Amino acid sequence: FEDIGVTKVSGLTYATMKKLLEGRLTEKLIGTDGLILLGGAREIRVFILGDVNNPGSHTVSALSSLTNALFLSGGVSSIGSMRNIQLKRNGETLATLDLYDLLLKGDARNDLRLMAGDIIFVPPAGKVATIVGDARRPGIYELLADDSLNSLIEIAGGLKSSAAKSLTQIQRYN
Repeated sequence: FEDIGVTKVSGLTYATMKKLLEGRLTEKLIGTDGLILLGGAREIRVFILGDVNNPGSHTVSALSSLTNALFLSGGVSSIGSMRNIQLKRNGETLATLDLYDLLLKGDARNDLRLMAGDIIFVPPAGKVATIVGDARRPGIYELLADDSLNSLIEIAGGLKSSAAKSLTQIQRYN
């Protein structure tokens, strides 16, 4: 708007941007009310590579995040890492997403918004461990280098009250 000047809205939520622009309209153009509507979001092309179910070039909304794009690619394959999903931009690794943090703790800090030309790379899974018995979520889990037996139990949701800790067994296969 000529009378208002440039207003940067990059990185703002729609609600915050709308409130900011409507406030500036009211302040600068007395007696004027503005109606801010969001049109169709533009689309960008990103590359999703590595161990995903549908690798390749994908078109996503410019508002998409790493997890949105992973969903469009069919998700991480059965041999892909859920703990080392890399977002690469301009030849550098910008962020690493650990889906366990998102799924088990609700931590979305590294679920960043994508930009055109970004590359999402899912390497093969690292070390894995199986937990069976009286764990709340028995299953096969990917481990980080510094994970311990306690970490595995925590990832599996802890132990049921019926668990006999003194009978715990560890079997290793190399």
